[in-house]
Amino acid sequence: MFYVSRFKNIEKREYDCEVVTPLFLGGADPKEAELRVPPVKAAMRFWWRALYEGGNVEQMAKEEADIFGSTEKKAMITVKIENIISKSSLEMPAGKMVPVEGKSYKTSIINYLSYGLFEYKNEIKKNVYIRKHIEPSGHFKLIVSFPKNMEPDVVQATKAMITFGGLGSRSRNGFGSLYCAALIDRTVKKEGELKSFTSFSKETNLFDKFNTYMNWEDALSEIGDVYRNARLKLERKHSWNNRKFIAMPIEAQRENIPDAIRRGRHAKPYFLHISKTIDGKYRGQILFLPYQYKSRPDDHSNQQEEYMTICKKMNEEIAREMGGTR
Repeated sequence: MFYVSRFKNIEKREYDCEVVTPLFLGGADPKEAELRVPPVKAAMRFWWRALYEGGNVEQMAKEEADIFGSTEKKAMITVKIENIISKSSLEMPAGKMVPVEGKSYKTSIINYLSYGLFEYKNEIKKNVYIRKHIEPSGHFKLIVSFPKNMEPDVVQATKAMITFGGLGSRSRNGFGSLYCAALIDRTVKKEGELKSFTSFSKETNLFDKFNTYMNWEDALSEIGDVYRNARLKLERKHSWNNRKFIAMPIEAQRENIPDAIRRGRHAKPYFLHISKTIDGKYRGQILFLPYQYKSRPDDHSNQQEEYMTICKKMNEEIAREMGGTR
């Protein structure tokens, strides 16, 4: 449900939100699950920046500070979370089984996407999460207040957070996805040049021609499998020269790979997300948001062209797996 109130040029919006996939977000005790305001504001700030149209970084920083605050000024936006109805657990859901690279056994694709968040318990002979999560179907009210002149910026950032992003650990892998009917807006801005940070540009692609399912596990398994298969086709097993441009696997840190590749890890330009349809089913999507691929300070090589070439190949594989892009 969606509400609007006005008082002294202050807009107040209230949104009923639902947790769609396990949300790993902690508080003072990182092993406990807790939905808090700071991570929500941080996510809104991230998507505001991703939507920013100007090319002047200094001007962007000034406008960002005006809305979300900085060390020197108070934020003009206020965020509150109320009526949290949820439960937390360590239980891991089932998911499609896929081969483990270089191994003789299979694992759940959900395990693949949540690598690092679980461990095997001998006493019960199965994997369990090592951190509690807020389970799907949990509900809460998101209340956002802001000056009326900031309405377009704040509302669009909130819509992007709900439509494309998520909260907590592994949010780019589809965890922590949220749903609010009033905030879904799949309009994709495909214009502008690449920036030095993750943002919408003429290179943006939304892959959303996926099936609908009765549960989030099957929806996440589908897009996770598509993402995994596309990534594995970039090069041979145990090689990271190409895959490092997408995301360096956590387990690769234990491999005997050159330090130049290991230290070259960058943010993944793909956002896996699960949403709900109007009839209550679940569908996945993958958003591609590239950026200017900058080498680390002590490396003066220019890898931008190689980065975009690898991403193009990855996109072609994703499109081939699921049938096209919008």
